[in-house]
Amino acid sequence: MPDSEELDKILKELKKKGDPQAPIPADDNQIKAEEPEAAESEETISSKEAPAEKISEDFEISEQSDSPRIIISDEPEYEEYEEINVSNSNSNKKKIITIAAAVIAVIAIIVAVVLIKGNSKEPETTAPISTTEPTTAAPVIVNNPLTNEGNYNQSAAKARPAAIVVENAAQARPQWGINDETNSPDIIVEGEVEGGEARMLWLYADYTALPDQIGPIRSARPPFIKFSEMFDAIFIHWGQSSSKGNYIGANTVFQEDGVDHINQMAFSDKVGLFGRDKSRGVSSEHTGVIYGDKLAEAIAQEGFRTEAKDGSYTKFNFNNEDKTVSETDCSTIDVRFSSRSKTRTWAFSDEDKMYHSSDYQTDVARKNILVLYDTTEYVVKENYKGSGRSETYCEYKLAGGTGKLATMGTITDITWSVENGMLVLKDSQGKALSLNTGKTWIGWASANNGGSDTE
Repeated sequence: MPDSEELDKILKELKKKGDPQAPIPADDNQIKAEEPEAAESEETISSKEAPAEKISEDFEISEQSDSPRIIISDEPEYEEYEEINVSNSNSNKKKIITIAAAVIAVIAIIVAVVLIKGNSKEPETTAPISTTEPTTAAPVIVNNPLTNEGNYNQSAAKARPAAIVVENAAQARPQWGINDETNSPDIIVEGEVEGGEARMLWLYADYTALPDQIGPIRSARPPFIKFSEMFDAIFIHWGQSSSKGNYIGANTVFQEDGVDHINQMAFSDKVGLFGRDKSRGVSSEHTGVIYGDKLAEAIAQEGFRTEAKDGSYTKFNFNNEDKTVSETDCSTIDVRFSSRSKTRTWAFSDEDKMYHSSDYQTDVARKNILVLYDTTEYVVKENYKGSGRSETYCEYKLAGGTGKLATMGTITDITWSVENGMLVLKDSQGKALSLNTGKTWIGWASANNGGSDTE
């Protein structure tokens, strides 16, 4: 069928040929009237109607015969209608009826073309409206690897911990940062160093989240360096013991084990990590501190590896919810590191389900109290610092052995060992030990030189 442009073209051509102002030849369009033999019916047209009505613009009159021939244009072909005889023997009635029929036919064709063109249009489509709400990725939940506590810094999930040496002499108490409300140590390891005195190693899983001030910072000892290696920690200290005679000092362990450490006495402190707090009026060895917000910059300055190695990082097992470990009550536990040391006392509180100690001249609370019994040896270094006198160091062998776990007001026997450089804890049946979520204190006691625990 012709499209709208072709149809317009045909109509214009027909209009041009069928100009109503042009005269219509008498022999083709005007017929002599006949005498009616009877009264005309409603369909009879008076013979006095001359000239003929204007022929529709949609057809033309053939001039090739005496009788007019109506041809309907429908390019590219022309559909030919029957010839209509309008001789003198016929009446005007037949001519006009025929013309009217032709006009109706043309109109029908035009309507059909329009309808077909309308229906041939591509149906308009609209994007389907989604009724599905956009999905939101579930938040990543990261727990502190040393305590299993939530709301942990996701960016620190694979970071190496920091291990910081803090003293526990009477002049050092209360230690700065030990009971910090938001960033107290995740694990406190405490054991004997020399002369019956104890020293601590504070472990932080996220070294970017530390108290403003930590201290007093003291010198490194080989057993504490070895303990920190089980957690792949970066070691922070102020001074170190040195090898002499049959004594192997911290300086040798750092070198032989390739430990990443920051020693105030050898550190080019461009970031202001170390300082002194003399507000207590004690001797200078009890005043050294680090400023927590500077440690990350100091580690970056040294270029240390910051991601922990899975194969050398101790990871404790934790219960999904707090559990007792036995039917044996443990409202208090007193721990001695050796026969030379003083006692550390912890008391259980039903209010917060934590063990508390005031031995640090402040309230320190822990969820888990672990006692690890290890083989110890006292090693004498002669002419200590050129003074002519000797110094006796307590050396832990990290040989493994027995121990205790107190939590939720109960206590149980455990065993421990070092496997593939990591600390492994088991219950009395030899199964993996699970701690309750929270912070832990580890009392490193001598199995052969008078270490003990009393409930």
